[in-house]
Amino acid sequence: MKTYKIALLAFGHFLVDLQGIYLIHTQYQNYDFINIALFFIVYNVIAFGFQPLFGYIADKHQWYFIYVIGGLLLPLIALQMVGFGIIAIIISTIGNAMYHVGGGVLSVDLYPKKAAPAGIFVAPGALGVFLGGYLAVQSGSYVLQISMVTLLIGVILFITLKSHQMNHYVQPIKNNFMIVIALIFGVVFIRGMIGSILIFSWKNDELLILLLVSSVFFGKLFGGILGDKFGFKKVGIGGLVLSLPLLLLGYSNTVLGLLGAFSFNLTMAITLFLIIDTLGKYKGFAFGLTTLALLFSYLPSAFGFSLALGYIYYVLMVMFVLVGAFLLNKSIDLKQS
Repeated sequence: MKTYKIALLAFGHFLVDLQGIYLIHTQYQNYDFINIALFFIVYNVIAFGFQPLFGYIADKHQWYFIYVIGGLLLPLIALQMVGFGIIAIIISTIGNAMYHVGGGVLSVDLYPKKAAPAGIFVAPGALGVFLGGYLAVQSGSYVLQISMVTLLIGVILFITLKSHQMNHYVQPIKNNFMIVIALIFGVVFIRGMIGSILIFSWKNDELLILLLVSSVFFGKLFGGILGDKFGFKKVGIGGLVLSLPLLLLGYSNTVLGLLGAFSFNLTMAITLFLIIDTLGKYKGFAFGLTTLALLFSYLPSAFGFSLALGYIYYVLMVMFVLVGAFLLNKSIDLKQS
């Protein structure tokens, strides 16, 4: 039953991200580039930047179930308001932030001492983002189909989770928790920066992009599972270090690039679990802190920062990976001390 609940919550995450990205992309033919860029910035600022606030409120009132149902339905409502532009985007992103917090905490709550649920819950979001963008550029509208699936999953989640009792296991907060949080925040920020500057010459058609998204998906999915089994250092730090040559050589080699994307994303579930476990009962707030770090790493690219392949690109990639590995190693040591 626990695995079934996590699978449902993960599929809901897939739908929430699909709806939000589909909504934004359907604006393309109606607005100019400046407005489209604004929509993406607003979407990311609210969906990622406001999650710590939403998480703190959920922690104080134990509103995780409410956040799951409301977070699934708000993007659905926004999808019916596509003609309202920025208003629909804001409604969708509020739901996105709510669902991430509620679904993330309930998933981790089912197996509170394991990192696997964090990865299983988060991973489908990458597929949702891809499919939302893909469907938006196809001929015809998919609003009805998306809406029907979302309503069905919403009803199933409501029935399945309405009687869920929160696990009261809480890891005691240690005196060094601020240092651990800062270190993990740094790891997540660096991971986001690497993702924003990463270059692949072969990423030029839908099939190859789907394969890349699938590598990201499986990396996030298996990071926590493998970390629980073999240890966070071996999987997290090992995956991060291994990803460096694979990502650099993967610029022109598809297979190496896909393997690099898989290895690179193994850290996601591990860092998410570490920060959630560090903050005790404030699991929703902890979940939101990781997305806030991703928002900060996203902003430079949102305002046009990019790199061409060359000396600076290689130096930054090496520097980011080594610093990320050091911070992750230090955070795991402090967490276990």
